[in-house]
Amino acid sequence: MTKQEITLRVPGAPEYALVLRLALGGVAMLKDLDAGALDDLRSASDEAVDYLLHQGRGVQWLTLAVLDGGDQLTVRICAEFTGEGAFTPDEDEQEISRAVLETLIPQ
Repeated sequence: MTKQEITLRVPGAPEYALVLRLALGGVAMLKDLDAGALDDLRSASDEAVDYLLHQGRGVQWLTLAVLDGGDQLTVRICAEFTGEGAFTPDEDEQEISRAVLETLIPQ
């Protein structure tokens, strides 16, 4: 099967997190994921968006990319930051955020 990618780009504001969440829900329904996996996917996306929006600088765009590999979905949520402010999260903060996300979605 050919891998298919779905990409959605929305303004970098908290109210657009719902748009990303709904898009993920639609993909999960198409892939016939069970309710538990869908809930975990939504929670992980909420955590990722929340983390990206609270970096201490402006977010211009949020991008959701879902790669459908047949029996596996790969989900990536990225932020495009404005030039305002400079912030580099320390290593401990990155590890804590990664641990929270891996608890929700182990792979």
